[in-house]
Amino acid sequence: MAGRSSGRRRSKRLVEQTRADYLAVRGTAERLLECLRTQLSTILEQNSITLGVPMEGRIKTLASVEEKLTSKAASVSSVSDLMDLVGVRLILLFRKDLVTLDEVIKSTFRVVSFENTGDRLDATQFGYLSNHYSVRLPESWLEIPSYTDLGDLVAEIQVRTLAQHMWAAASHKLQYKREESVPPPLRRTIHRVSALLETVDLEFERVLIERASYVEASSADEERSAPLNVDLVAKVLADTWPPENEDDTEDYDELLRNLNDLGVTTTDRLQQILAKHKKATLQEEREYAASRQPSDYNEDDMDRYERGVYYTHVGLTRDSLGREFGRKRLWQVLGLGEMKFIGDDDDTGD
Repeated sequence: MAGRSSGRRRSKRLVEQTRADYLAVRGTAERLLECLRTQLSTILEQNSITLGVPMEGRIKTLASVEEKLTSKAASVSSVSDLMDLVGVRLILLFRKDLVTLDEVIKSTFRVVSFENTGDRLDATQFGYLSNHYSVRLPESWLEIPSYTDLGDLVAEIQVRTLAQHMWAAASHKLQYKREESVPPPLRRTIHRVSALLETVDLEFERVLIERASYVEASSADEERSAPLNVDLVAKVLADTWPPENEDDTEDYDELLRNLNDLGVTTTDRLQQILAKHKKATLQEEREYAASRQPSDYNEDDMDRYERGVYYTHVGLTRDSLGREFGRKRLWQVLGLGEMKFIGDDDDTGD
């Protein structure tokens, strides 16, 4: 009886200490999470990596921390020693970006440990696939006053594709995380699902490779008179307008519909219109951008203010279309009322 009472007292003291430690470190953990969100968002943007769903982040709950630290199998005894107190999950749209992001994470952060969960599986097994990084902030970041005290905590970054995430979410719900967990009559079906999701990643990879080959070859003479598509539109705009005006949310499909409604259906015709009005459009866009204030930009577009630009590639193109066909005609095509464009002093087309 005395042994049991002593054990309960130790357990109670451990829980109390864990709660005190958790409350003491919670604020620091929240700032670390915000730091990771900000820096990873910049990393994704700089490397043109597309997420399949918005970035996820969390601080481990007190209940979860208590359960982990009071477990007999616990390998750490302090809240600040946990490798996953702070967690961020990046769910990528394309598998090719796993390699790029792996290189960037390993070159940016101090990686304490890394695991590719697929390494646990042999060729005949299915299971949960994800890259897990336990990281500390780089030493150079800790010189920033607001980051000085963030160096003691480790954070976990999970990276997987959208198809891999579908499997992870479904297997978690069904509790089919291992083949041994699956009733024998269902194992063949589960293997098919796993193979199909892997095939989704591979086929998207094929689409990207074939798309890149198509765009590279699209400068050939026969393509110049071919019907426009979103990839040709994007290429013409990238070749015409300054890169600092480009935005990662350009809606080329909507612009393609506008072009078709105006009778602009080939690469040649679009290039002719843009070349004709490029100088005037850019000159007035720069003057317009110079007259803007930060309050004229959406919060997500403040980097455009810092670059001294206002319109996107699509916006510049629509301005040129307005010059070519007249503002009222463009308004009709866009289904808008009287919308102001750069230099809207008249409504005459050329």
